[in-house]
Amino acid sequence: MDDLRPKAVLFDLGSTLIEYEAVSWDELSRLCALEAREWLVDEGYAVPEEEEFHVSFERAKAPLRQRAWETLTEWTVPEAARALCAQLEIPYSDELAARFFEEFYRPVDRLLYAYDDAVATLERIRAAVPAVGLISNTVFPEDVHLRELRRFGLSRFFDFTIFSSTFGKRKPHPDIFVQAANQAGYGPAECVYIGDRYVEDIEGPHGVGMPAILKMKAGREYPAEMPLARRRIGALAELADHLRF
Repeated sequence: MDDLRPKAVLFDLGSTLIEYEAVSWDELSRLCALEAREWLVDEGYAVPEEEEFHVSFERAKAPLRQRAWETLTEWTVPEAARALCAQLEIPYSDELAARFFEEFYRPVDRLLYAYDDAVATLERIRAAVPAVGLISNTVFPEDVHLRELRRFGLSRFFDFTIFSSTFGKRKPHPDIFVQAANQAGYGPAECVYIGDRYVEDIEGPHGVGMPAILKMKAGREYPAEMPLARRRIGALAELADHLRF
């Protein structure tokens, strides 16, 4: 298998550069919902007990997640907060949704961390290629992730970032990869994408002719057959085995 010689290197964020799953997503979602509930209680709103509140929030998310699965149109936590307010008969405002999200995000902020080899890998790639970008599926507002990138010293490496919560479509939708290639200034075949999920991060870019490398996450269940994932790594430092500049 020949080495890739890209003009642009594009990265996923979660479980690729920064790890959000210090606990399972299900447990993290519960912690976040309960943190937001505590704020609502402190603000004097009448809300259900903890487990019932968590169930209510999951119910509010469900149709948004279904829409995302069917159409690849992204949903966001503030959207879910609006649906939750309707369920619980809490007067909704954009200010309330913003504060709800701030509290909801606190457990994420406490637990997330950058991979040890992220900075060194990005330094090598930044010095070797004309364009470095990031494409991330997220239900969080973009400014939160920009803050995370600054926190871990990663923002300086990127020429551009694309977050599905702002872009409107989520991976593996082809438009998000085409947009990234356009922003990089190269054709999709001149880029390479690195991410940790098979459908989103391998099938997605391959659909527009963009080579991709799968970063295998320990403990995650992957499809039994992954014919497009010919290039696989276990850590970012292993990209040197696949890329030549």
